[in-house]
Amino acid sequence: MAPSDSHQIDRLSSLPDELLVRILSFLPIRMAARTSVLSRRFRHLCEAVWETSPSLELISNEFPHRKTSTARFVTMAERTLLRRSPSHTHPLLILRLELSRYFRFSSHDNESLSFFDSLFVKARSLEVRHLTIEGCQFSPSCDSLSLIFSINTLESLSLPMVGTCQLEDSVFPSAVALTNLKSLSFEGYIGDPDKLNLLLSHLPSLEYFCFTHGTVHAFSLSSLTVRKLRLIIYPGSPEHETVDLSFPSLELLHVHNGEILGLPHICGNIPSLRKAVLQLNCLRKEDCSAVAGLLNSISHSEELILHIKENDREMYPFPILLEPGKDLPRFPNLKHLDATMCFHKYNFEAIVALLHHSPALESLKLFHKVSLSNSQTCERNKNDWRSILPRNARKAHYMNLHLGQHSKEFMKLVGKQCTPKVVERHY
Repeated sequence: MAPSDSHQIDRLSSLPDELLVRILSFLPIRMAARTSVLSRRFRHLCEAVWETSPSLELISNEFPHRKTSTARFVTMAERTLLRRSPSHTHPLLILRLELSRYFRFSSHDNESLSFFDSLFVKARSLEVRHLTIEGCQFSPSCDSLSLIFSINTLESLSLPMVGTCQLEDSVFPSAVALTNLKSLSFEGYIGDPDKLNLLLSHLPSLEYFCFTHGTVHAFSLSSLTVRKLRLIIYPGSPEHETVDLSFPSLELLHVHNGEILGLPHICGNIPSLRKAVLQLNCLRKEDCSAVAGLLNSISHSEELILHIKENDREMYPFPILLEPGKDLPRFPNLKHLDATMCFHKYNFEAIVALLHHSPALESLKLFHKVSLSNSQTCERNKNDWRSILPRNARKAHYMNLHLGQHSKEFMKLVGKQCTPKVVERHY
């Protein structure tokens, strides 16, 4: 084969250094480091990647050998981050730390705390803009939190608070310099809920807040600037728990109760809400009051997405969307409804009632979904949980409804008089 043949041409080596560095910067650090054995040029390029790449990911899981993983991770962190010099032409925009369960540092070990503190000091000097910390082996100390909250260039921060670490006076920093922070994801246990609200009050640019929280009896959240809120709650005794929200600028609310039994009572002041996403799992009969209260709080939204799942241990269907003896709230502004749930008799009746209270509705998506564990497949009566959507379909999609003008015609469709073109069957 002739040397000029296209299969023999080394096109990779012909690329300029700047472009190769850019390509290598998209690889995980450990994979990029492996290219250093190719040639002296690539050894130089790897060093350039760590000096100029706008993004660095330090992932301990890339070093799977338990005995040496911590030491090798520290070596890589020192080589790629701690030795990096600040540069206005090549700023570090994104820093991600992911610590696996094999990572052997302890939150009570001075050596561990000193290592993490040095990382955050370096991140501050490099003016990092997006910081993400993931993993079950990191519980920040007071000094670590103070360092993180002093990085005034941060625009987004994802911070886990795991184990027994709580937001108490002992770990909460006395000063917060995150004036440019727009996105905050926070996971942890609140010792004093006022500490979290104090933090939110020191974030004048915050627009997105994601909060994951464990067991608590009652707490409140408030912010004047947050426009998007994702609330993930793992309740302990939900019948005794309340969550009070005060977000006058909030436009999007996403509530998720994890896979833990029950739902706390959630209510609040959210007058600007436009879209609500409710992902509610493992619901029991006693949770209908909490569901009804949550629907009442978001009844002025324009778009509603419901993902409702009853507890698998419930043998018989029950009206989870309707509180006994009370009517559904009115939804005067609701234009789009997307509901995924088991459309047994009670849920179907609740959706029909909701339609009667939604004169501005324009589109409707309904998807029938029921989950049965192996132990209950034979015990439950499948007919009790079957779909009673029009024509017993599993999926129905309606567009351009304008119920205010065509309510009678649409109610006839809901009354199982729709055509096959309107309803799609999926068995």
